[in-house]
Amino acid sequence: MRKVRLLLLAIVGLLAAQKMQAADPISDELRRQWEASRNQIITLAEAIPEGKYDYKPTPEVRSFREQLQHLVGENFMFMGLVAGEKASGAPNPESLKSRAEIMKALEESYAYGVKVLAGLNDQKATETVAGFRGQQTLRMGIVIANMKDNHEHYGNLVTYIRLNGITPPRTAAMQQRQPAR
Repeated sequence: MRKVRLLLLAIVGLLAAQKMQAADPISDELRRQWEASRNQIITLAEAIPEGKYDYKPTPEVRSFREQLQHLVGENFMFMGLVAGEKASGAPNPESLKSRAEIMKALEESYAYGVKVLAGLNDQKATETVAGFRGQQTLRMGIVIANMKDNHEHYGNLVTYIRLNGITPPRTAAMQQRQPAR
């Protein structure tokens, strides 16, 4: 945790040293990165046919459905910590069964993050709040941890999709941009 805090403080120092033109470069960047994470996860989740939702590469790991349910819960939980509140209106992730329910809740979890981040400026982003297990951490550290968690699950889902013969949307888009050989 100490290394993460030092890294975050170094990032803050570098951004301040660069004297970026934005009034709140840290929180502006957090919002840009949140949107990028959202787009990657939503696009990938849309590529998963509902008939594949119960797919598990091995019995010990989460299914597609469980991965997406987990992301919904994590987004609400992490961003609730950033906001200093229990996310009101957050669905019970395990109750989400259909693709439509999961996609709606996933979109809502990212919209909640957008709402929380809209209220964040750089001063507030560098304040410490009670994080996991009550441990004091920077608000922006919780946002970064949320996005890191999203990307870990994105990697899982990419593997699941590939194991089912589906090209991940991000890969397909990069392939389309490459000139034909």
